[in-house]
Amino acid sequence: MKGNAKRQLLKMSTALALVAGGTLGGFQPLTATPTVSAATVSQTQAQKQLQAQLFEALSAHKDSVKLTYAGGINELKKAIEPALDEAIAQDPYIHYTMKGYAYSLRGNNSSAAAEVKLTYRETAEQSAYVHKQVAAALKEIITDDMNDHLKVKAIHDWVVRTLKYDTTLSKFTAYEGLKTGSTVCQGYALLTYDMLTQAGFEANIVEGYVGDEAHAWNMVKLGGKWYQIDTTWDDPVPDRGDRVSTSYYLVTDTQLKQDHKWKTANYPKAVTPYNETLDLLIAKGVSGAKELRTTLGYAGSSSSVVSTAAILQKIVQEAAQDGQSSLTFRYQGTKNKLKNDLLTLYSYGVSPIGYTSKSLSGSNNWQVTLYWK
Repeated sequence: MKGNAKRQLLKMSTALALVAGGTLGGFQPLTATPTVSAATVSQTQAQKQLQAQLFEALSAHKDSVKLTYAGGINELKKAIEPALDEAIAQDPYIHYTMKGYAYSLRGNNSSAAAEVKLTYRETAEQSAYVHKQVAAALKEIITDDMNDHLKVKAIHDWVVRTLKYDTTLSKFTAYEGLKTGSTVCQGYALLTYDMLTQAGFEANIVEGYVGDEAHAWNMVKLGGKWYQIDTTWDDPVPDRGDRVSTSYYLVTDTQLKQDHKWKTANYPKAVTPYNETLDLLIAKGVSGAKELRTTLGYAGSSSSVVSTAAILQKIVQEAAQDGQSSLTFRYQGTKNKLKNDLLTLYSYGVSPIGYTSKSLSGSNNWQVTLYWK
């Protein structure tokens, strides 16, 4: 629907603040610094040593680091930039709070030295603030009786309810999101990543595109399987308070590829539909699994599946009469038929303003979340 397309386009109208490339510049005299030896180790080992020292500096939020290299300057030229890139990529939170780096080199055929300048989008104090606020939030929303599936859902919902999308496209960090209440997709992904990792989950920040617009979201490993999770796209624009969408919650690569694209080779594979995971959990009697299936719109009975305009009109009218302004349901049919059925709602006193959909297992099987005035 046109309103929804506009809402999604507005959400994605931002570019990721990615790390700038290194540059060579005027070099200042160096004091005694750690030495990376290339004389007794291979070029690969020397690069790993550089990477380790650079990562240590990044983790400490240092503005600069000086290194000496017991090898020729040409060797250092080859090693420094790959080592920088690998050090930055080693921690997704560091990667996406880095603003840029610059380095300068000097030396000869037997020894060399480097000075690396590092700039960040968050100061050390700001990153510490984020980690402290996340720890406090987790104590509030995570309880001892929760299993991992309930924990991830609680984290997802907290991020969506806490943040608003920054339509000025000027705030890129989790710190800005927590301090001001709004940030772009990068801030959502950073906050989601920090919450998931502090809660003990293995997670990633994924970099990709929606259309031609750069975008960032997350992956999380749950029950030994990877899932895609996009808290930005599960947060309606304009913000609707506590309303939480789950159209991009724990989806597969195939489901996400309906409107997202990314270099899949750079990330783990997400291949298991979460509704199938929930069915297995329910069969095992896992606490909260039935409730999750209902909340996420994975209703199992055939009577709950919408397949005609008449059924759709009935359930939406009932929801509207109950004071609701959104509804998640399961739809069976083609994408074009869904659009046509949604358009019939205008004749029945409901004015849709947008919807999200994701494919479920099987052909022409969708989970739909509809919003109306």
